[in-house]
Amino acid sequence: MCKQIAFLLATLLLISSCGKKFKKLESGLEYCIIDSKTNASKAKPGDILNLNMLYKTESDTVLFNSKAISDSFRLILKKPQYSGDINEGLALMQPGDSAQFKIDAEKFYNESLKQSLPHYIKPGSKIIFEVRLIKITHLKEYEKELSLAKKKKRVEETTLVNDYVIDHNLKGEFLPTGTFITVIKEGKGRSANAENLADVLYTGSFLDGTVFDKRTDIQNPFRCKVGSNGLVDGWNEALQRMKEGGKVVVVLPSNSAYGEKGYGPIPPYTPIIFEIELLKVLK
Repeated sequence: MCKQIAFLLATLLLISSCGKKFKKLESGLEYCIIDSKTNASKAKPGDILNLNMLYKTESDTVLFNSKAISDSFRLILKKPQYSGDINEGLALMQPGDSAQFKIDAEKFYNESLKQSLPHYIKPGSKIIFEVRLIKITHLKEYEKELSLAKKKKRVEETTLVNDYVIDHNLKGEFLPTGTFITVIKEGKGRSANAENLADVLYTGSFLDGTVFDKRTDIQNPFRCKVGSNGLVDGWNEALQRMKEGGKVVVVLPSNSAYGEKGYGPIPPYTPIIFEIELLKVLK
């Protein structure tokens, strides 16, 4: 709440400070930069901008407020796609600057948002942007930060998986990928090999025991193709070590599951558990 109030006060200050002191570029972009804090370099296309951004109609209807998404909203500065593009305005700013921009509404919706102009916004009117630029991160620096963050996540995941195995006294083995597999019941039928179709029952859960997916009705098993891209790597690793009638529990780090993007209810970088029972191997 305090942050929102502070942003509102900063916005009011920005509006009152700009007043009628807008400058206009040849492209038609109108801008007013105030509260300049530094003499740092400006952003270039491809740089990552951390900023607060709000845009609204001339009648003060707020269309977007980055504060509703994050206190540190990020976007990539692009080359202007049309005359008066907001990216042209953002390129004028330095970290610490606050600014207000006036953009042709129809161009903004048609060119930037790839949408038709809403009925409640008149052609020829302006969209007003209020921006405070917090930080500029050059692309190479951002990629380095991202790489370090990924490594940190991997280390945290490894710790979580190891702790789970120890805390639950699981007996089994870690595979080279970091997947842990423990055999609950040895199978005695056909082995599951790549390209085989297999009927299985399974329960998928998070490390805290919350179930996110299951197929446990023996009359309606899950049929899958072993070794296919349709299965996460951890499943393919497990199935190719099983025979019909077997049951295993696998603890999967995200690199063997849904990775850095996640899937459905599974967040990015999340280790998960599957109990898998192999009912039948088909040709």
